[in-house]
Amino acid sequence: MQHCGTREFRRPKFSGSAVQHLGYLKPTNEVYYLSMLDVINLDFDYQEQPLLKKVAFHLPSGGLIHLRGRNGAGKTTLLKLIAGLYHPHYGEIQFFGQNIDHDRAAYQRQVCFVGHKTGINPNLTLKENCFFDLHYPSTFLPGMKKDKFISLEELAAIFKLEHHLNTPCGLLSAGQRRQAGLLRLWFSKVKLWLLDEPLVALDDKSIVRIMDKIAAHRKQGGSVILTSHQQLPLSSSDYEEYSL
Repeated sequence: MQHCGTREFRRPKFSGSAVQHLGYLKPTNEVYYLSMLDVINLDFDYQEQPLLKKVAFHLPSGGLIHLRGRNGAGKTTLLKLIAGLYHPHYGEIQFFGQNIDHDRAAYQRQVCFVGHKTGINPNLTLKENCFFDLHYPSTFLPGMKKDKFISLEELAAIFKLEHHLNTPCGLLSAGQRRQAGLLRLWFSKVKLWLLDEPLVALDDKSIVRIMDKIAAHRKQGGSVILTSHQQLPLSSSDYEEYSL
């Protein structure tokens, strides 16, 4: 783990009685730790060549980790491993103290993964893409109704896309498609966000909106792992870096 500044990255400490009722006990010398996510000595090979070796870190509730590394270092692969899309060849990933393989489907319902390609269907309009996402109610805030177009307009207005609701997403610019994919963060009520290059192709105002949304998510106890080739516009004491 490489850190910004001099602050050590420690999981929050609790007494056993403080967390026992949650079922997340992990004893270490009579002190108990509570992490949202534990990545424990992950190895992963690609085309029979080692790609990731002994990757290990802990992500507390409200934490932010910035994954860095050259192209091909395995940043996206690591996010997909954490998302449960790939299986590590060695090591494990724990979510609140439980191996994600115990119930992978249940774990994935607690994760919002926005990949570099955003998952936007270029043949559908922005409105249709939003409706497609709304078919998965566990991912979105309660109270948002499919038949309330005003909600979609307000949502699209976050990135000034309200005039493009009926535009096929394939006709949007790269930055607008990126914005459209990131709008699902405003729906999300899950705890763990995995974001692959979320700042690519965004203008300065859009970056501010995304970082503000990440900050709000963290204040509510959510956690974020993101990749980015650029420095985050945050104080070095406000996040951790992990370099591959």
